[in-house]
Amino acid sequence: MAYVVARPRGRFEIRESFHTPKGPRARTLANFEQLTNKVIATAQQRASRPFDPDAVRASARKAVKTADARRAAQVASGVAATSPPAQMRRFVESSRRMAASLESRPPPAGSALDPGDALIDLLYLTAQIPVFKGPRRPEPRQFPSLALLRAQRTAEVSR
Repeated sequence: MAYVVARPRGRFEIRESFHTPKGPRARTLANFEQLTNKVIATAQQRASRPFDPDAVRASARKAVKTADARRAAQVASGVAATSPPAQMRRFVESSRRMAASLESRPPPAGSALDPGDALIDLLYLTAQIPVFKGPRRPEPRQFPSLALLRAQRTAEVSR
C-alpha cells in the first residue's frame, strides 16, 4: 500500500508499508514538493509491488489539507510566529553573550579560567533548559479567584 505523508518545510513523501516479522514498517519511495507524473513514476519503480496512482493522488490531497490546517492552527495560536531557526539564533546569540560575560569577569582568586570548565558549565546549563513543546492547555485553578473572595468578604461585611 502506497500513501503520502507530510514532512517539514512543505515537503511530502510517498511511502510504502509492508509487514515484517518484527511488525509493520514503511519505506520512502519518493520525496517531493509538488506531485507530478515523474514523481509517481519514480515511486512506482522503487515500489516492491504495484500501487494505484489515483489512490496516491487522493492521499496527497488529504496530506496537503492536513498540513495546511496544521499550519493555519499554528499561525492562529502564534506558535509559528517564531520559527525554529529564529529561536536557535536567539539561543546561540544569548549563549555567546553569556560566554563573553564570563570572559570579562576576573577569575576567582587562586584559580585560572579554563575554557573547558566554562564549556562544561554551559552544557549543564543547556541540559536544564526545557524543550519547547508549544503552548500548553490551561490548567484548572487550584485556588479561588480574587473576585470570588472579594464578593464573599463584602457579603460578610454587609451582614
